[in-house]
Amino acid sequence: MSYGLRRYETLHRLWWLVFFLLCLFWASLLPGFSSAPSQPMATLSDLGKLDFWTGLEGIGITSAVSVLAGGKQDGVKEPARAGQDSPAPSGLAENIALVGGALLFFTRVGVLFLILRLVWLVVQWTGRYMLQLVMSEIRGLEPSDRGGTGTGADSLLSVQALDARIRRSVFSFFLHPFIRLRLTLSGIHGHASPENVLEKERRAVEADWRILYGSWGPYRWMLWIIPILGLAQTVLLLVAQFNGLGLLSQKEALGAVKPLLDPNIQNHVMDTLRPVLSLLLPLLQAVGLVFFFQLAAAVLRNFEELYLSSLDAFIYDKLLSRLPLGGSDVGFVLETLQRQIRDLGAAVSRMEKKVLAPTGGDRSR
Repeated sequence: MSYGLRRYETLHRLWWLVFFLLCLFWASLLPGFSSAPSQPMATLSDLGKLDFWTGLEGIGITSAVSVLAGGKQDGVKEPARAGQDSPAPSGLAENIALVGGALLFFTRVGVLFLILRLVWLVVQWTGRYMLQLVMSEIRGLEPSDRGGTGTGADSLLSVQALDARIRRSVFSFFLHPFIRLRLTLSGIHGHASPENVLEKERRAVEADWRILYGSWGPYRWMLWIIPILGLAQTVLLLVAQFNGLGLLSQKEALGAVKPLLDPNIQNHVMDTLRPVLSLLLPLLQAVGLVFFFQLAAAVLRNFEELYLSSLDAFIYDKLLSRLPLGGSDVGFVLETLQRQIRDLGAAVSRMEKKVLAPTGGDRSR
């Protein structure tokens, strides 16, 4: 029993690892794996737009020039000319594009993980109802037999027939309800006591809940990587802004200082800093994506826990509760009952002798 349960848990943990690796491989095949598509016109005012989030425009910012150009009313010529006057190292631009591509890659991995996991959950729910149909076809497991119309031997034979049916089914290789029931009923043909079957089911339930929690481990680690990459991209954009890849010209820098002496300093400062603040968009979008992924994962985990609890209750109510009494203490209980019955018979015999003895004496007189 211990070996079968360990093998069951190990195989399921390995499956969830392969599942996550499959999501990584699939995301790497999508276009834009090496670098994020450029979104030059994203600004802080776009945070409230749906296209900003669906198009991942914040992650797509790969150049500080594009942001500053988007904040100018005169067009993109002047910032581009400033960038040409102070060319940035190509390595810094490549690093920004690489970090943006990595952030886009992990975002796609998270979306694929949630979608495929939802599909898996729907398939397992379908398998649970298919198992219910299979059990309803086995004589002796119908709800009417629970009232006492069937004997314990009939129930045991029905369970053995169900085990043979499950083992012949192709669903027992990829549908979790069939795999779980096959593990629970393993050894039933070897006259295993229902007590051992119940203990195996209890340990299988605990293993399933551990597997469910552990299967979200890579996803939780990925949610830590996304904001870190968003912060790295924002830092690289700020470094590029002050090291040449979008560096303001000397004339523009002096123009940014002059408004400090103006009475309307607040408006001028905000107009000057707004393009620079737009470089925070990758970090803001990364944090927003993490909140979305956390919310979606919480909803999906609740449905998975509902599925497991429903499967546990279904297997116990429809199958395990119908098994005949067969624990290790049954022999002791039967022996005690036989001894008490013998003692009761002997006591009744003595009482009959005492009652009938005087009547026999009167007749002799």
